[in-house]
Order: sequence, then structure tokens, then C-alpha cells
Amino acid sequence: MASIYADNIRRNFMFAFRPWLITTVLCFACILFLPVAFVSTAWGQGAEDLKIVGFDYPPFYQERGGAMEGIAVELAQELFSRLKVEFTFSVFPLKRALSLLENGQADCTMILIRTSQRLKYLHFTEPIMRARGLIWSAADRKGSVVNYETLEDLKQYKIGVTLGYSYGPEFDRMLKTMNVDIANSDYSNLLKVLEHRIDIFPGNEFVVEGIMEKYPELRAKLVRSDKAFFEWDLRIAISRKSQYSSMLPEIEGVLSDLKRDGVVSKIVGSYLH
Repeated sequence: MASIYADNIRRNFMFAFRPWLITTVLCFACILFLPVAFVSTAWGQGAEDLKIVGFDYPPFYQERGGAMEGIAVELAQELFSRLKVEFTFSVFPLKRALSLLENGQADCTMILIRTSQRLKYLHFTEPIMRARGLIWSAADRKGSVVNYETLEDLKQYKIGVTLGYSYGPEFDRMLKTMNVDIANSDYSNLLKVLEHRIDIFPGNEFVVEGIMEKYPELRAKLVRSDKAFFEWDLRIAISRKSQYSSMLPEIEGVLSDLKRDGVVSKIVGSYLH
């Protein structure tokens, strides 16, 4: 009788214990698989499209025939097609684009200069390419090309700069002591140079070349210094608040492939002659 009584107790105990055991195992299994499910949502079909923002920066971003094109656009197409990531492209003034990235309302911009301030809210890739900053002036001004030995030599000129742009740490500091005129775009500054409203403009050689491709009437009217005041490394930047920021190693890997295979230089060459 004692044995039968003990068996009944064991059976009743297991019957009462089984639901708890099953629930515990299921919960533990959910915890184990939760990180995998999250990664799948962030990178896979369930994720929102990557939001890329650009700004008026030909030949990197430019509109033609109602469609966006440019070095940055083609680079994004090559890069993210290989990563199998869908994306959207929107263009804003630079300060607005940077604000969207800082607040996490946009994920990425394809061409940007790394600064200490931007590092606070952006991750940067290794450089894609390097561009020189040259001093542009009007061909019909007295003296035409502006030659200089040091940046201090430029203090005698009225200079035009573009809102939100960095011209390198040393130049940015010197601008605080110069006669500065601010415009919303590089194109506006080049027009001011031709109208003699400013004497000089410190422009990225690729950007000014892109503007002259778009407006060929400017080419014979502008001259530039041979000496560069700064050299920029142009990089891809990703918002630190973006769900795609964890993909930086994969982006770096594909970018390295595109550079090694000559894809980047081919894209750049198709916009610069």
C-alpha cells in the first residue's frame, strides 16, 4: 500500500509540475532566439528602407531631367545592391541633411568630410576618394589667379563660403578673422565671384568641375590656384542612431571591393572629364 501511495504522489506531482516545466522551456527558447529575430528584422525584409540624404554637391549629387544622378547616387546603387539593402534618396540643404542624420531621421549620406563635430553623431567609413580645395576667382579680375604662400595671405580678400561647409580646421579658424560672405550653395558663390561681389571662393575641385559641366558657360570665366589650401578625404557617413549602423563592417568590406575592382574610379571618371 505504501508503494502504491508513493506512486500516486509521484504521478500527481509530475502532473502538476509538467505545465510549469513546459512553460519554462518555451520561455527559455524564446530568449535564446530573440537576438536572431531582432537581427533579421533590422537587416532583412522587415526593416525599413535605408534613408540616404544628399545635398546640392555636383557631381556627387545632382538633378537632371527630374531624376537624381551623380557619383554618390551610382556608388549607392553599386554598394547597396551588393548588400541587398533597399534604399530611398532625398536631397536637402547640407545643414538640414546633417540635422536629419543627427536626429536619426535619416540613416546615411554617401559623400561627407569627417570632422570632430560630426563624429559625435556619425560613423565614418575609410576614405572613398580625396579631393583638393582650390582658390577660385574671376578670370577678368585684376591679377586673375590668386596665388598665395600661406593662408594668411588670403586675409586681404573678401571671401565667399557655403553655409554648413568645413574648409579644414586651420581655414575654418582663419575665417573668423576674414571678410566673409555666406551663400547657400557653391554655385551661388561662383556667381558672386563672377559679379565681383566677392574676390575668392575656396571650392572643392570636383564640385566646381561638376558645376562647370552643368553650366559650361562658366568654364572660361573662372580660374583657380595651383596650390591646394586643404585636401579632403571623402567618406560614407552613417547616423549613430540608425538601425543600419551595425552594418558598418559589411559596408566597409563591399566598399573595399568596389575600390579594388576599379568600380569607384570608373564612376568618378564618368562624371569628370
